[in-house]
Amino acid sequence: MIRLLTLMALALLASSAAAEDYLHDKAEVEALLSGATLNGIYLRTQSAYTLEFRADGTLADKGGAAARWWVSDSGQYCREWLSGKLAGNKACMELMRDGNRIAIYSGGKKVAEGELSRP
Repeated sequence: MIRLLTLMALALLASSAAAEDYLHDKAEVEALLSGATLNGIYLRTQSAYTLEFRADGTLADKGGAAARWWVSDSGQYCREWLSGKLAGNKACMELMRDGNRIAIYSGGKKVAEGELSRP
């Protein structure tokens, strides 16, 4: 029982530390994404994932689906798909950054990761 409680406490501490690593500054996230392209992997399906974060607030994936994107006051990347199979889906997600590498988290789970590039 003590071992189980210890493992649960360690898991809680690890998730808390990860949450502290999310980007929280709205201006920083806007500057990071605006005009950039994310090339990576959508982890739920292990499929290639490309998003173009246009400076006008529009977003496109490599399949041609369109969305709008913005950054919440708490620094979350938000998007609403306007076309494609996810049309109407709206969500805000956390970002972690390591240089040009970005990880996208939803509900505390990493859902995508990749590298940001600029034209």
